[in-house]
Amino acid sequence: MFYYPSPAASALEHILVDNWGAYASNFSSAITPCDNYVTEVGLPAINSRRTTAAQWLRVAFHDFATADIAAGTGGLDASIGFETEREENSGTAFNDSFTFWQPFVNAFVPMADLLAVGTVMSVHLCGGKYIPYQHGRVDATEADPKTGVPEPSTSVEETLAQFEQAGFNQSDAIALTACGHTMGSVHAGGFPEVVEQYHITPNNTNGAVDLDSTRAVFDSAVVHEYIDNTGARGGPLVTSFNETSRSDLRLYESDSNKTMLELYAQGDGFQDTCVSLLSRMLNTVPSGVQLQPAIAPALLKPINVTWDVTSDNQLVLSGKIRGLGISAFKLAGSQTNATAQYSPFSIPSGSLSGALSFTVAATGFEAQTFQIQDKAFIVPSLTSVADGKVSVTVAARTNQPDFDISQVSVRVAIPIAQPLTLAPKIARTDVQLEEGQSPLTDIGYWTGSTTIENPTGAVSVTLLSGEDVIDTLLLGAGVAGW
Repeated sequence: MFYYPSPAASALEHILVDNWGAYASNFSSAITPCDNYVTEVGLPAINSRRTTAAQWLRVAFHDFATADIAAGTGGLDASIGFETEREENSGTAFNDSFTFWQPFVNAFVPMADLLAVGTVMSVHLCGGKYIPYQHGRVDATEADPKTGVPEPSTSVEETLAQFEQAGFNQSDAIALTACGHTMGSVHAGGFPEVVEQYHITPNNTNGAVDLDSTRAVFDSAVVHEYIDNTGARGGPLVTSFNETSRSDLRLYESDSNKTMLELYAQGDGFQDTCVSLLSRMLNTVPSGVQLQPAIAPALLKPINVTWDVTSDNQLVLSGKIRGLGISAFKLAGSQTNATAQYSPFSIPSGSLSGALSFTVAATGFEAQTFQIQDKAFIVPSLTSVADGKVSVTVAARTNQPDFDISQVSVRVAIPIAQPLTLAPKIARTDVQLEEGQSPLTDIGYWTGSTTIENPTGAVSVTLLSGEDVIDTLLLGAGVAGW
């Protein structure tokens, strides 16, 4: 199967763009509507007063907060999954979020990239602007040895020192905190030192006190209510009954409210400030990790383009072309949504034998050319994952003197559960191929299988010629909706 421009970029663009309709990625369902709590359903979810979109922001911040820029460690690497027992990571947000994200993890999409996607979408779909999204993060294999995520009782000196270590000065720290606290609540159930227990009621089962009067909207209300002393007055981390838990108040007042007054005066510019700061936060990664260019919505995108053999033994190239109007999500500077249109196609191989590319032309779009090859490919209809086994069939042309089938190999990558975190790890194994029976002229079949552990998400099958990847197929995506 051909993924454009790459399996990773294609999958993540799908999550970011395809939010509604028959081919939706299902990722945004967790935060639709923005006051949704995905871990529970119905009245219990409503009465919990938990907000998944706000949780996703919190998870990303806690993962980032132990970064040490000078040492080149920490940042967005999903190490937070190993750190949920630390007192500084109190609450359900971390395991709630990882549980939802887990099925989306595969060989091309690490948990760390999903942490970043979660923040981008929570901001973008809930009233904020789009944060340019870069991918290429690498999942940590253990907890970050450094601690120090600011807690409600942390002194302002310690808080500012931790931000400085992560590359954020005093003004940055104040503004980033305000951006992060424009959604969500603090709960008596998780933070009794901040919120008094009388807030726990049958209609507020965790004792939530909102950070501002619009807990499910990414806006500047938290700043205005703090400066104007109205509404939530900056939230419980400003107004807590327990003075030692007023961490936001200490931070905001650390420069005599200069930064908060500047944010107040920015108006709509507050959103731009948040985009800049949150982008820096999400792009703080360990040294040696190279992020890829920002993903832009593909106005014309081939989907699931693959060679396959039909039930009547015909070789065809099939797939769909997705066309976006304005966008299936809000583009930067736009508040408009449009539904993507999908056009299926199926072309017999006789018309395409030896073709190296195809061009898509559509009214209103610039024509685009996409690369293909038909020397060898994984046969989707004869490749599957079931009952702890991956079975693979490879087809290869036997009439091409410049193609050596003996150099072809198959590698399988399986996301599986690992101890101490809900982030899967990727197990890899090779499949030994044996020549089989092919119903096609000048095309041979090679088959093989391998046993695997129970996968948590899509299993990837990669076909290589030497070290060059020539085909990839994702199997068993399940709820991730690839």
